Amino acid sequence: MAIKLITLDLDNTLWETDPVIIKAEKACHNWIVENVPQAAEFYTFEALRQYKNDIAECYPQLRDKVSELRIEVLRRVFLQAGISGDEGRQKALQAFDVFYKTRSEVTLFDGALAALETLKKDHQLMAVTNGNADLKLIGIDHLFDAHFNAENVGAAKPHPDMFEAALNKAGVSAAECIHVGDHQEQDIVAAKRLGIHTIWVNLCDAAWVEDECVPDQEITHLSQLNAAVAALV
Repeated sequence: MAIKLITLDLDNTLWETDPVIIKAEKACHNWIVENVPQAAEFYTFEALRQYKNDIAECYPQLRDKVSELRIEVLRRVFLQAGISGDEGRQKALQAFDVFYKTRSEVTLFDGALAALETLKKDHQLMAVTNGNADLKLIGIDHLFDAHFNAENVGAAKPHPDMFEAALNKAGVSAAECIHVGDHQEQDIVAAKRLGIHTIWVNLCDAAWVEDECVPDQEITHLSQLNAAVAALV
């Protein structure tokens, strides 16, 4: 059966994520220092990071809603600093906007853009990610037919909802889809459970540790992605 849809994870599949998140969190904290200094007296950069983790632990319903979680954390921080109501919410949104724009200043891995441009010629491409990256701000939204994440679907991978949303949007079966991702459980195992073909992006030369299945293809550089797709067509 012909492959008609390729779904792709984003963070740590098309770009390195951790340094970008740290840079964005620092930009957000710097905004707080400059604009709400009384809040910065309560929370250093590291304390603010820990507070986010604490809120996520206390409110599991927010864990997958990564943008909403950060806005709620900022709202609570400003509330503790004496800024409540609409003003506190507005400042939380302003601080988050600083984070979000910086979070989208990613550097694509070598070979990523060329691979996407080539694949787009013959396939529908859809982003399927647990993160909150903004494809438009990054500048690659024109290469994707749809973008599903944990916030707009309601459940994070490895839950099947995101994959099923992409299949339904494309009007294809699992056998007509390939998923490309770096995470062994959230990407490869989750997709294989639905009968989706898989390509594991293993840029760190890690060992495969999942017992449930193995990826259909494995690549160690994104310049190999088109060949891996061709091997499954």
